[in-house]
Amino acid sequence: MQYDVDLDALQGFIDESNDSLQGIEADFIALEGDPGNAEIINRIFRPVHSLKGNSGFFGLTNINKFSHRLENLLDACRKGEVLINKKIIDILLKGIEYLQAMLDRAQKNPAEVTFLPEEKSFLTQVEAIQPIAATGSIQSVITLENLLHEFLDLGQNIHAHPLIPGLLDQIEKANIDLQAIIAAKKQKCPCSAYSPDCQYFLGDQDFSSQMAHFGLILQLLETKKAADKDLLLTFAQALAQVSEALQGNPAIAGELAELMAMRNFLDDALMMASDEYNTLCRNLLNSVIGCFEARAKGGSARVGEILVEQQLVSEAQISAALGQQKKIGELLIEQGVIQEDDLKKALAIQDKRTLDAHIKETKISEQTKTIRIDQALLDNFANSVGGLYISLDSLNFLKKQLETKQANFGLVARFDGIVSALDEQLEKLHANIMSIRRVPVKSLFQRFPKVVRQLSSSLAKEVHFTIIGEETVIDKDLLEKIENPLVHILRNSLDHGLQGPEARKKAGKPEQGSLTLQARADENNVYIIIEDDGMGIDPRKMKEVAMSKGFMAAEELERLSDRELINLVFKPGFSSAEKVSEVSGRGVGMDVVMSGLKECHGTIQLDSIVGKGTTVSLTVPLTKTLVTKEAMLAQSGEETYAIPSDEVTTVIETKNIIPLLAENHCIAYDGAILRLIELSTFFYPKASSTLADLHSKVVVICKLHGIGLLVDRILSHQKIVAKEFGDGYKKLQKVNGICGYTIMGNDDIILITDIKEIAEHAA
Repeated sequence: MQYDVDLDALQGFIDESNDSLQGIEADFIALEGDPGNAEIINRIFRPVHSLKGNSGFFGLTNINKFSHRLENLLDACRKGEVLINKKIIDILLKGIEYLQAMLDRAQKNPAEVTFLPEEKSFLTQVEAIQPIAATGSIQSVITLENLLHEFLDLGQNIHAHPLIPGLLDQIEKANIDLQAIIAAKKQKCPCSAYSPDCQYFLGDQDFSSQMAHFGLILQLLETKKAADKDLLLTFAQALAQVSEALQGNPAIAGELAELMAMRNFLDDALMMASDEYNTLCRNLLNSVIGCFEARAKGGSARVGEILVEQQLVSEAQISAALGQQKKIGELLIEQGVIQEDDLKKALAIQDKRTLDAHIKETKISEQTKTIRIDQALLDNFANSVGGLYISLDSLNFLKKQLETKQANFGLVARFDGIVSALDEQLEKLHANIMSIRRVPVKSLFQRFPKVVRQLSSSLAKEVHFTIIGEETVIDKDLLEKIENPLVHILRNSLDHGLQGPEARKKAGKPEQGSLTLQARADENNVYIIIEDDGMGIDPRKMKEVAMSKGFMAAEELERLSDRELINLVFKPGFSSAEKVSEVSGRGVGMDVVMSGLKECHGTIQLDSIVGKGTTVSLTVPLTKTLVTKEAMLAQSGEETYAIPSDEVTTVIETKNIIPLLAENHCIAYDGAILRLIELSTFFYPKASSTLADLHSKVVVICKLHGIGLLVDRILSHQKIVAKEFGDGYKKLQKVNGICGYTIMGNDDIILITDIKEIAEHAA
């Protein structure tokens, strides 16, 4: 049978599905640490739900059925019918892996929709998870809303099914009754402006504790009970602090003064029972509370957390009850820890927080619209913008020609204005195309919690993994290139860096190790830092390994600093591991990381303290394609070179420098001795040196790299478009000291110097 499917649409579905499934793996790890977080569960539920619906459209029945079973399990977790623990997280993660494998099979052959034996076995395991009996709650109302959305999405008619209209009629009756109760409540007495689910601020100052005392008084007024002496004293203190904070607010001064006078009667039962006094006090308290900014504390909490918060049970009692697959409240009542009334109060608080969280999420759940663009199209667009820059330089070249030929001044001025306007528009276009190519590192970082979790489990090590700076952006092409280096570094940190629980305990450290992955950026680069608190790298051990493997002679090793010894790990074939491990890559050294970074012009630095830990710092350019940069054009010999301006400290004439130091060709500058390198003889070693004739030359100081470049003259400072060698010119990529080329307005091709490489190879 011929399988008829739109392959482009199918590819789009597979790409989007893979992206969404990768995105939720990190959420699973977060959910394990915070099982009651409804927001995380909803983030996981949505893509699985979408996958179920969309796979059916393409006839992928295996994916449709499989995702439907996973969705049922997630829905049970969302409703609180299944307690989330390590076992459930393991099952869900394994389910996502199977879904990704099915998507890969669908990409190769859309007609292949059978389950593999291990997938059938997995579904049996999922079906064996029995949810506990469901009970009604606010969450039931929210679930009904979601189910109705899904029902309508399937094109169903609500009125065609007798179950739903009958249910809606009951809800409408309940709504009318609720409206009547609320209206009566509002008419009877003013509502409380205080909510225990909020924090209260005046500017940056937190007044939540003071407002809590206001809330307690409002509760007493509602029940018409007198305050005891302790509450009266703490309320008086809170009122004094609030009055001091609101001194500059004349609109509330009268209410504060009146409240100060009336507070003395709050312990009088007769006054509290008086409707006139009661209503006036409540209005005054609400007016004062209204002066503060109320901020929601967050989403709904689990019943156990609320019971602990209300000081009705201890955390130990909650932990003991969680081991059984029953409602936590029912278990605690059975065990005699709490009374049924305590549970009802906790459930009421949970319902309120659940509803607040749902309403908040509904208001802010507007989805960002996106469109997929083929990366090749973006590259072509970027190259076109590069061509516009070159055309702009050609216009600047023509402008100079007009000026030298003494053309009409008005014409030249007008031409100059057009060139400036074009330059400004081109800058905006360049910024936009670069922003389109850049993606948050989150798309890569979110894969690592699962990797770290699996590896730490296989190594029997306890690790607290932290990710910082997920929103940092980088060119998508470069992001893909740094994935392997990052995985390798994380593996090394887990395998060789962090010790096991017993070893850490002996070393006086917490049994759980710490591993941090951080990203940050500036205008030009992204900095990625991997830090662990493990055993560190011993420079003496590195020296021994280098000597035993014959990497360097003993006298050379003696001259190296501790940092230089540590960085020997980047030498090809160098490994200080005492035994080969499946985790850290079969003994492959960190040269894998170095070679991976070299592809994207990145650098790496290693710092370590024995017994304290290791920090690996990666520096990667923010973007790869269409790099515009300021450069200095310098002539040396018969050639002209572009020297990136951000590498240049200053330019000085040779007559203004301290004389050359003997035959070592060094100069003194700003308290440092810099090596002097003649640019032309660096690239053409057989050419005759002109160091003897220095009077007409200039020195380009690159202090960061400890060198001074000797050139004949500086031609100009201008913006250039840096291009990489491709196609038939790839051999030029291997030329030391050159990192690309640029095309000038007069069609000249200028090579761009790599100052770091020049300094290293000239050493």
